[in-house]
Amino acid sequence: MYLDVKERSFFSRVFYNMTWALVLTALTAYGMANYPPFIHAIMSNTIGLFLLMALEVVLVAALSRRIMTMSVGAAYVGLVVFSLVNGVTLSLIFLVYTLESIFIVFFAAAGLFLIMALFGHLTKKDLSPMGRFLYMSLFGIIIALVLNLFIQSSALMYMVSFAGVLIFSGITAYDMQFLKTMYESTSFSPEQYEKIALYGALKLYLDLINLFLDLLRLFGKRR
Repeated sequence: MYLDVKERSFFSRVFYNMTWALVLTALTAYGMANYPPFIHAIMSNTIGLFLLMALEVVLVAALSRRIMTMSVGAAYVGLVVFSLVNGVTLSLIFLVYTLESIFIVFFAAAGLFLIMALFGHLTKKDLSPMGRFLYMSLFGIIIALVLNLFIQSSALMYMVSFAGVLIFSGITAYDMQFLKTMYESTSFSPEQYEKIALYGALKLYLDLINLFLDLLRLFGKRR
């Protein structure tokens, strides 16, 4: 599909910002996983881990709600901070799964992500109804995950992870179409386009990370 120069530039910014955020997260996760004092501290302090996860939720909510009213510099700082915090949290996967399976599953998730993003960009079908349904279904996934913290059911975890792959595959397509529609239907200043590119990078970053984690729970090889 032919894209005009401005649209190519916009989506290049989206994926550029998403890529450096992912690289920052990966480097932070690997570095923390190989730092023994951190591992000892996080394994012996469950409350600290939950607070870290809560901080992630707060950062995502704040960035999603206020990114268009922030300065571009503040939006970049927000994405950097979130990428670092998420990297610290994700460092735990290196303690649970083998390094080889983490890499294999990540590339599989990236492939699925790109297919769904391309579908969302190319399809003429309005994905809005599907997107609303999938985001509502996401609340059910979150409730099931919280419940499983108490009952520790491996069967429920597999069911939730399988549903998560389906949901985030669909959300990826929806988010990509949403960004395309936003770009094509609205005229913004260059600064606003940069903020939207950061907002899009955040949404697609979250889609890929969640796809990866759900696939890792299903197919990752444990240590």
